[in-house]
Amino acid sequence: MNRSLLLLCIFFSAKCFAQADTAKWVRAFPVTGYMVDVSDSIKLVQVQLPDGVTIPEKQAGVLRGIYRDTRADTIVIGTGRCNLIKGNYYYFTVNYKQSGRQPREGDLLFTFVKPAPVYRGQVIKLGAYYIGLQNVYEDPFYDRHTIFSHWGKSEEASVIDSMVADIHFTGNYFLENNPGMNVKIKGGRYDGKMVLNIMVIATKKDVIDFLDYIIARPNLYAGREWKVSEIFATWVSEGAPTVIR
Repeated sequence: MNRSLLLLCIFFSAKCFAQADTAKWVRAFPVTGYMVDVSDSIKLVQVQLPDGVTIPEKQAGVLRGIYRDTRADTIVIGTGRCNLIKGNYYYFTVNYKQSGRQPREGDLLFTFVKPAPVYRGQVIKLGAYYIGLQNVYEDPFYDRHTIFSHWGKSEEASVIDSMVADIHFTGNYFLENNPGMNVKIKGGRYDGKMVLNIMVIATKKDVIDFLDYIIARPNLYAGREWKVSEIFATWVSEGAPTVIR
């Protein structure tokens, strides 16, 4: 295996985005519906990079599926390189012979990018996996592209406060309008408590622990948008597993 591709695979597995600021970052970009068969095991896929983001020709990439129906959807589909650049469109040839799973629109192409001068809290790390979080009305808490051009510590704090408020609001709403959803939690630090009651008193630390968990196990969430209150409730129901530092 070529050295640059080997490094990408190693870094991808180790979540190299969390490494030193001086290193290159790895970001995920969704592939478009434009695909061309090169052979019976190689497909040309296209990604459209946002303004200000460039990568060199021949750079390595790893294509991974997104969650659609089962966790098996999130396997590594194949590896390849950028072989053509047209404006903001970058074309990678991906060999999927080993996985046997052909690329699909929306799958994520992970590749190296230059570090951005932004605050590197939880939101930037979520964005690196193209994870979008929404409020109960499906309004995004952040833009998965523009956060990499400007994102500060105050914006991070404001977004997390908004997530806490949204979780409180959603918990209270269902307590009043659909209390049957208030199920008992089995296991974990909230064992025996009721999920909606935990939501209405959730703290900023609870939300940070929750985001850290997503970042540590991103494959289920990568490439999609989620209502933060819904997946927070699921996390709480499953025992609120946390990252051991």
